[in-house]
Amino acid sequence: MENLLLEWLSTDDLLLCGIGILAAIIGVMFGAAGFVLLPALLLVGIPIHATVAINKFATGISSFSTILVLVLKRKVKLKEMLPLMLFAGLGGIFGAFFTTRLLEQTMNIIACIVLIAMFFVVLKSKKTGLVNEQSDTEQLVSMQEGNKKLTTLFVPFFIGTYDGGFGPGSALLNITYFLKRQFSYVKAAEMTRFVTFSSCISAFIFYFFYGIVNWGIAIPITVGSIIGSHIGLKIVPYIKGRWVQILLPAIFLLLIIQVVSDMLF
Repeated sequence: MENLLLEWLSTDDLLLCGIGILAAIIGVMFGAAGFVLLPALLLVGIPIHATVAINKFATGISSFSTILVLVLKRKVKLKEMLPLMLFAGLGGIFGAFFTTRLLEQTMNIIACIVLIAMFFVVLKSKKTGLVNEQSDTEQLVSMQEGNKKLTTLFVPFFIGTYDGGFGPGSALLNITYFLKRQFSYVKAAEMTRFVTFSSCISAFIFYFFYGIVNWGIAIPITVGSIIGSHIGLKIVPYIKGRWVQILLPAIFLLLIIQVVSDMLF
């Protein structure tokens, strides 16, 4: 038992746990956990597909831990999120299936195209006002009306497909989607945890049965992600709308640079 504890408290595991904490905080606040997690794992020599699988497990479990808090505090109604979660989950499975049949270079090209497209969407939205300052009660009515349209569910499916297959910036895509539907930034970040959980866990299950999960790395990363996600939720309410208008395009640009550098080097 003592040897097991020492193994868990090794320098490598503490480093991985720290990476998980930092990635989760950034993920909850700005939807860019992959900006920290994926490059960090690639730098220590983890293959791209195993890295994606670890990321899905860590992000999925940390999202679930925050979902429990949000549901218990009645900040988000689970019933209203279930259709979005279902489509995001289906997208996650499809994305994981698709990715296991692609080369790393192809995955990077797809990620780059998606991020560049969303970068321009955010820039355009910046002029019209992406961040809504309405109350959550007013926004819930808007969401209930939007759920009547099937197109409302297609977006989480496509984002879930991207998330399950690769993932850098997928939470940011979800946050942007909810902001476009006139939710406040805090509510958008909270709702993103639900669809992120669904797409990540469904994708992870596929990767698990595919046999590319490294538990020695996945567990310390996940522990850190759980801690970081709760820290991030505490910080989110203090983020001002004008900060988001500046930071979202900047984070998208950094993600694009990261993916392009992966392709070139």
